[in-house]
Amino acid sequence: MGQFSVQITASSGSGLGANQHRLAFSHGMTAQKLVDWVLEHFEQSVCDKYGWHQRKLSSMSPEAEQWAAWLSELTGVASLDRLTLAPYRHVLGTPGLAPKSDRWCPHCFLEDKENGETPYFRLLWDIAPATVCLKHKTELVSICPHCQKSNVRNRSAITVPGYCTSCGNFLGCGTPAAAAPEAMYVSRQVGKMLCSRPQLAPEGLVPLIKTVIETMADGKMTIFARRYEFSKSGVSHWLNNGGQPSIKAWLTIALHGGIDMEKLFNAEVADWVMPEKPVQLTLPMAESFRSGVRSRELDWEDIRSKLRVILDRAVPISINEAADEVGVGRKHLYLQANTEARAIGDRHRRYRAGCSNQRIADLRQKIGELLEERLAEGYAGISARDVWTALDVETRSVSGIFEHIAAVLAERMY
Repeated sequence: MGQFSVQITASSGSGLGANQHRLAFSHGMTAQKLVDWVLEHFEQSVCDKYGWHQRKLSSMSPEAEQWAAWLSELTGVASLDRLTLAPYRHVLGTPGLAPKSDRWCPHCFLEDKENGETPYFRLLWDIAPATVCLKHKTELVSICPHCQKSNVRNRSAITVPGYCTSCGNFLGCGTPAAAAPEAMYVSRQVGKMLCSRPQLAPEGLVPLIKTVIETMADGKMTIFARRYEFSKSGVSHWLNNGGQPSIKAWLTIALHGGIDMEKLFNAEVADWVMPEKPVQLTLPMAESFRSGVRSRELDWEDIRSKLRVILDRAVPISINEAADEVGVGRKHLYLQANTEARAIGDRHRRYRAGCSNQRIADLRQKIGELLEERLAEGYAGISARDVWTALDVETRSVSGIFEHIAAVLAERMY
């Protein structure tokens, strides 16, 4: 077999990985066997453990571009590199480009199936910032609705596009959440970017970035970085060391600059004018938690006198209870009536310590009485369990009760 008999499409909406799986499926072979045949045909080799089904064949890597060239030669379909991000290699940085897991739109898969077509993967799905489907205005999903597993779109040597590689069920099920306006904007920008190859030459990237800085920050790199939350070292790397802005950086420039990414990558910036007002999405604001709260004036002299009355009571109360009683927060009591607040707190702490000591004394006395009763009955002693059983609920609540039981028994019996 010197050439594949079934052609694949060079549609800008599809990814190269999708076409590889469709090609393998149409010829009744696994994706790994297809890869092995192509490598043998072109007299190439890779490590036996190199899992092609785990690779991003739609990425910007040289391997993706080489694979597109091989498939173009074998199928007679030109420009298959358009199904990868290779044409954007000289303008896009790799950080933040690939999603953490495979995603898809169930409605797209279902629509493909209803139209009698083989479901295929869209290139847009393999770009991390694009999180929604532009056509159906719903969020992309990454978990199979049947087996609840992720990375089941094509991570297998045998892949039937549109079906889970784990449980085998159709992935075009379920009802994804509606897309948010800001997510639609991001996906729309990415979609426009994918519609055509970038016309910007590699040597034109630095002049373009300089134009961006000049337009958005009057040519001042530091102001540009601070205003749009870029690192100064990162912007310097773009200008001086051949670095490429990440896709997130380009989206930030497009949003705040009021220009499409497609125009940026085509260097159509001659007539670019910044918006008069900063671009800001209209988001519904939640009602303030202070809505309806009325201000009040506090008579601190009266509050202090009430605190002094509380301080003179026979049974102390905590500062929290005092705050509730006078209707003022504890923090404000310490700020405005510090002397009285601290006195109430200190008195209550001493009171609690005294109560604790008294409970311990009562406990030890009760243990002694129980021991004497048991000895009077002719027993050699009493166990901690018997003591515990004979105590009431309040006495049992003493902290470290078994230590006290052991101490009393040791004092009285030995």
